[in-house]
Amino acid sequence: MDDADRRILRAIQQNPDLTMRELGDVTGLSHTPCWRRLQRMKAEGIIGEKRYILNPETLGFDINVICFARMKEHSRGHLEEFETAVRNIPQVLQCYSVTGEYDFVLRVLAHSMRHYEETVKNALVRLPHVATLNTSVSLREVKNTPDLPI
Repeated sequence: MDDADRRILRAIQQNPDLTMRELGDVTGLSHTPCWRRLQRMKAEGIIGEKRYILNPETLGFDINVICFARMKEHSRGHLEEFETAVRNIPQVLQCYSVTGEYDFVLRVLAHSMRHYEETVKNALVRLPHVATLNTSVSLREVKNTPDLPI
């Protein structure tokens, strides 16, 4: 990856709807080299699929929860079962395997506290091999960016 690749990545992070001509103007490259570099970076997995980012609050998701999960035991099979199950809960937007006091950190969205309670009762406590769940409700979002520091 060289400086031209980084210029392309910075430009498309800020504006994914740029045409090849506009991308060339912003990065100082012509249309064909821009297109080739984009195709190569897509093939290498540097660039993922193009998506629009939705605003959860405007869609009624007023509750943003960080949920910490501790497993009963740490066998490979139990961890894999948990990971498979958590992928099937639509309210869980993110799940990270972590070090420290807990084994997993989940980001969960809900329309209301009652909706979150239903998610806990109907999905989270049913996750396999969980010993404890600890929840922190976000009061407000201070920073959330999809832009990588490249």
